[in-house]
Amino acid sequence: MEKSKIETYLGFCVRANKIVFGVDRIEKLKKGVFLLLADGGVGKNSFKPTLLAKERLGCPLVTTDAGVLGETLHRPAVKVAAITDDHLAAAILSVVDSEPQFKLYSGGYKETYGKKV
Repeated sequence: MEKSKIETYLGFCVRANKIVFGVDRIEKLKKGVFLLLADGGVGKNSFKPTLLAKERLGCPLVTTDAGVLGETLHRPAVKVAAITDDHLAAAILSVVDSEPQFKLYSGGYKETYGKKV
């Protein structure tokens, strides 16, 4: 099976140690985050801090269908991740439109869960 471009870029991030896994670790970051990734299966209590981190860090958020992020990273338990390299984040954002299971988050809680915060 052929890897998608996003899977390849995320693999580069993992090998270069330019990715942070988990909401708790992302909340502790003060700067240097260029892209946030959230799985569609993330819980409500994890998605709210992710949105707050998006606003605080001023970076885009990409959401995926349920289970896709963990499968792409080969870490099934991962629901939220942050990319800390600007070039890899730009490369991922450039191909997000060509991957149907990845969507750039444009705002609103309704888009993910069907109801507002």
